[in-house]
Amino acid sequence: MSSTTTRSQTSMVQTIRPVIALVAVCAVASVLLAGVHQMTAPLAAANAEQRAQEVYAALMPKATSFDPVECDVDGCVSALEAHDASNQLVGHVIVAFAKGYGGDVPIAVAFDTSGTVAGISAMSNSETPGLGTRIADDSYIGQYVGLPAQQTDEQSIDFISGATISSKAALKAFNTAVEAYEEVR
Repeated sequence: MSSTTTRSQTSMVQTIRPVIALVAVCAVASVLLAGVHQMTAPLAAANAEQRAQEVYAALMPKATSFDPVECDVDGCVSALEAHDASNQLVGHVIVAFAKGYGGDVPIAVAFDTSGTVAGISAMSNSETPGLGTRIADDSYIGQYVGLPAQQTDEQSIDFISGATISSKAALKAFNTAVEAYEEVR
């Protein structure tokens, strides 16, 4: 064998070894991450469900149970009947979303049995911090409390200056919740 061939083979081996090592490290890391995800996914789901139940309870304090009902409205995440301790219907809670500036803008709206907004909560979103996230402030989201369960237009709501896209998304999510309420009541 010539020295050129030997140097070429040595150079190739020196190039391939780090690639093989990197692939092996990535494979091991992927397996470990998948294992951690498998172990923590049930806990994360349980925590998310607990936070959702806390939001529902805050919106409908008289309710002791929230039972899901079927809803086919596009943008409706969940529709729930709220019952008190004697199993009497005290209202509905609808979770709906619309696309905002930074992603989905979900809101939970509680309607009492007369069809009035009893409470509303802007849920976790990825809108611009300090601007779009202000839709969760009572000064904005509180405008919806007391409104009847009917479609609301842009002239009826004071939008947040500098966060028009987020404000419009919250309004659209509210109107989706109204549509869902009309379907499930």
